[in-house]
Amino acid sequence: MARTALQIAKDAAAKLGIEQPDALFTGSDRTHIELRRALVEAADKIVQSHDWQILLTLETHDGDGSTTEFPVPDDYLRMPKDAQIWSTKWETPLEHITPEEWLNLDIREYELVYGTWTIYGGNFVHKPALDADEDAKFWYVSNAVITPTSGANKATFTADEDTFRLDDRVLELMLVAQWRKQKSLDYAEEMRDAEIALARDIERDRGARIIGQASRPNYRAKTAYPWKITP
Repeated sequence: MARTALQIAKDAAAKLGIEQPDALFTGSDRTHIELRRALVEAADKIVQSHDWQILLTLETHDGDGSTTEFPVPDDYLRMPKDAQIWSTKWETPLEHITPEEWLNLDIREYELVYGTWTIYGGNFVHKPALDADEDAKFWYVSNAVITPTSGANKATFTADEDTFRLDDRVLELMLVAQWRKQKSLDYAEEMRDAEIALARDIERDRGARIIGQASRPNYRAKTAYPWKITP
C-alpha cells in the first residue's frame, strides 16, 4: 500500500534526524514548510526524469473537416520522446513541424499532400484540417502523478493524505537529498542513492527490449517536395 505524503515525510525526518511532523500541509512550523517544499520538488524531479508508463495517456482528435486547433489536455505535461501522431487517413505518422514551419505553410498556402501538426498557444494545431471521418491519436505524458483521498488525480501534493503514483521509496530518498540541499548541507551521498534507485525504476518501467533482425520502415523520412522547382 502506498504511503501518504505525511508518512513519507515522517520516514524522511527520521533519517534526517529532525523532528517528525504531526502535519505537513496544515503546519506552519519551519520544519514542516521545508519538508513540504522538498517533497514537492523531489516528486517533480522523479516525474520529469522519464516517460513513465503509468502516466502515458491516449488522446484522440476527431476531425470534422474544418477544425484545425484542439486544446492541450488539462493534465498535459509533455509529449513522450520520439512521440508520433497517427491518423486514420495516412499510412505514415503526421509530420511534426515547428511553429515557424507552420507559419511558412500558412503564408504560402501550399496544398499539402501529407498531414502536419505542431503546438502553440496552448493548442495542438493540424494542417490541413482533419477530415470529417478522420481521427488522429497519440500518447502524451500526464502530470497527474498524485492520488488524493477523493476526486481526480492531480499534479502536486496538497494534502497530508495524498499518495504518489510512482515509487514512494525513491521519493523518500529524493526527499532526503533535496532537504539537505535546501539546507546547504552535503547531499552528494544521499543524491547518489536516490539516483541509483531512480535509474533502477526507470529500467524496470522500460521493460525488456526485443532485438530483431528485420528492417523497419523509416517513419521519420521526410515527404518529397511535391511541386516543380524552377530556377
